Amino acid sequence: MLPWGIILLINKDFSLGFSILGLYIFVAVVRQIIEPKVVSNNIGIHPIFTLIAMYTGFKIMGVIGLLVGPIFLIILKSIFYNTIEEGLVETILDK
Repeated sequence: MLPWGIILLINKDFSLGFSILGLYIFVAVVRQIIEPKVVSNNIGIHPIFTLIAMYTGFKIMGVIGLLVGPIFLIILKSIFYNTIEEGLVETILDK
């Protein structure tokens, strides 16, 4: 959509060009806000942790890391499920 809007602006079709660019910005913003929430609801992890896992995975492994990061987080959650459910502080204090 971005090249389409820019080409329209170059061809002096300002109305449609700005409309396409505005739509692109709207879709990008909504996607950035809603996508982590949808992903986190499907995997049962808080959205901020999903975002952190996606970002960390991206930084470590690139684009593939966007998928691997949340999967790794799910694995960690299942491994440490009892500790998380009982509460980390209580678990540390009990030992």
